[in-house]
Amino acid sequence: MLDAVAAALNRLGVSGAKLGVAVSGGADSVSLLHALRSVHDGPLVVLHVNHGLRGAASDADEEFVRCLAGDLPCYVAEGGVVEGNLEQSCRRARLRLFSQWRAAGVVDWVATGHTASDQAETVLLRLLRGTGPTGLRGVLPRTKSGLVRPLLGVSREAVREYLRRHGLAWREDASNDDPRFLRNRVRKELLPLLRDLSPAVEGHLVRLASIAGLEERYWQEQIPAGGPVRDVNFLRSLHPALRRRTLRDWINLVKGGLNRIETQHVDQLERLVLQTAGEGSVTLPGVTAVRSFGAVRLSRPGAPEYRYTEEVVLELDEERLQGELRVRVWQPGDRFQPAGRKEPILLKKLFQSARIPLWERKNWPIITDGVSIVWAHHFGADGKFVANVDSRNILRFSAQISGLDESISSSSTSCILRKQ
Repeated sequence: MLDAVAAALNRLGVSGAKLGVAVSGGADSVSLLHALRSVHDGPLVVLHVNHGLRGAASDADEEFVRCLAGDLPCYVAEGGVVEGNLEQSCRRARLRLFSQWRAAGVVDWVATGHTASDQAETVLLRLLRGTGPTGLRGVLPRTKSGLVRPLLGVSREAVREYLRRHGLAWREDASNDDPRFLRNRVRKELLPLLRDLSPAVEGHLVRLASIAGLEERYWQEQIPAGGPVRDVNFLRSLHPALRRRTLRDWINLVKGGLNRIETQHVDQLERLVLQTAGEGSVTLPGVTAVRSFGAVRLSRPGAPEYRYTEEVVLELDEERLQGELRVRVWQPGDRFQPAGRKEPILLKKLFQSARIPLWERKNWPIITDGVSIVWAHHFGADGKFVANVDSRNILRFSAQISGLDESISSSSTSCILRKQ
């Protein structure tokens, strides 16, 4: 096992780094810490998160880890309040704390005790939940968030044998036998059944995860770059395999992660892209997709819809104005007569003819005199208000307009250039 861990550290590129070791007190993490003491050529720091879920037993785990650390630095933190799914909430808490320790310079990387057996279980769990090809990678050997998993090439049985050979004690977590958790049923019921059918099934699943990871890295290099708004025709032109990965990557970019995003959600977004109708929307966990005029925009709830800043300077025939000029957001039913048109038209129709997407319309600014629209963003001024050589009284109006979501802010000044 020592050779496997040493090779993994080399492969993962963390040799010599200040390595945090996530130690729960269980067999896997105890064996990882012991092995790293022997083969890692950089400083080690023990990290422990006490979720407090088992009362005195959790506190005993913490004390066990503190003793196990010996002369190594040992950082302990509480997991905090559990919200929603128990396993996911605890995992998020650990990742948050690991990230904080890394940001504080306590460690460069965090090594966790996931084994080949954990990898096999993860692949089965994801298959049961309806994963796509990306999910078949299982847990990654190294992540962007700073996690490394040196035991992924070592089976759980090999870990136990290593502990027995070195006379090492570990803590047992009773929740690992709780049938309420699907992972425990996969470990205790499904995998034994599969081993009866194929004794090498665990190795097959680990190899599948490795192949899926290799192919996914290739696909990631093919994904086109883009922002929150994407062209429908371009997305349609992609091969379905690349398109689906592009959509998933797009969700990840906008949402800031793929938590609660499943294959069915990528399916929904793809249907929106491929549908013949020009408009539509779908709501996914933590992100909304809106299609309008050949484009789709992804946004998070509460995220700014459309930002802009514009400086407007108008020279107007004062005698034609019916009141004081003010800036406001357009409203349904507003009519406007751009220069060159013979009669007013609904702004909504102007949006449609100019192919202005839905998400850009919410804070669309206009300038009115209280009765008529004098000017509209993108479309300019109403010709009948613009000063000309025959105008006796000319009003110069300037405004700095900023738009965000469904509101705008503005500052304006006005002065008379000529008055007869």
